[in-house]
Amino acid sequence: RPCTFVASQANLPTKSRESSLGKLACAASNPGFEEKREALKACLAREYRSFFRPFEADFYSEDVSFTDPLNQLKGKASYRANVEMLSGNSLIGNILFTDAFIDLHSVEEVPGEATRLRTRWTLGFAFKLLPWKPRAIFSGVSEYTIDPENAKVLTQRDYWDTLSLEKGGSYVPEVPLSGLQDLVSQLLPAPLKPLEAREPSAAEKYGWSLLRRASAYRVYRESGQIFAVAAPAFGGGLTGVQKEMKAHGLIAGEVIRKGNLQVIEVMEPHPWMSEQPEKQALETIEGR
Repeated sequence: RPCTFVASQANLPTKSRESSLGKLACAASNPGFEEKREALKACLAREYRSFFRPFEADFYSEDVSFTDPLNQLKGKASYRANVEMLSGNSLIGNILFTDAFIDLHSVEEVPGEATRLRTRWTLGFAFKLLPWKPRAIFSGVSEYTIDPENAKVLTQRDYWDTLSLEKGGSYVPEVPLSGLQDLVSQLLPAPLKPLEAREPSAAEKYGWSLLRRASAYRVYRESGQIFAVAAPAFGGGLTGVQKEMKAHGLIAGEVIRKGNLQVIEVMEPHPWMSEQPEKQALETIEGR
């Protein structure tokens, strides 16, 4: 039976709780929904691991919407153009970006929310148009809402850890223009780059994989071990990092040494416990 409440209630703020309960009831009454949701989860994993090569359009609604700290767009064609630009799989993307990669850390269900999914990721690229070819890197989550009948993606909202990470590991909308400020600061020449836009030099030296780029600390993985270090602009030391980790729902373990830095082990449970896919580094069309 069609779930007609979606069109009639979903956009009414005063009915948000009733709408959420209605979606859960609708999804629960749809015998094929869970199978379709599992197929969507598999699709998202494939898309991230291939950097949307290809974009699997059948899993998205025609009027899918996308919002992140830099963009807001609507429609499947606009969505496709955006991911193909970022991955370098379009003319403009090939002109702008090189050495793009995306690490998928997890595809998660949201407890009690059958029509929501969440991915965790790290995204990076080099900007080709500037002579010094600066690199930018971001980590965060994508929150998906999906149709309770066919499990197609209705909306995607991206949050960056530096801008939106809150107490308990939740996310809130970023301050207007803060995404642009973060991007521009990372693209500045090294002598002009502010501390908050820098990454610990040891991370590149030792090849650590970035899991979380929070404003006060960074979380990395090396050889299966997950640990946190202070962000270059953070002046609170390891004690301050431990407090920030706790505020975000992470458990701080022992202080150990990695290379020339003291770091803090991140203890389980944490958001990066699932088996991790390898980084998907992509060459541009020009370089293939």
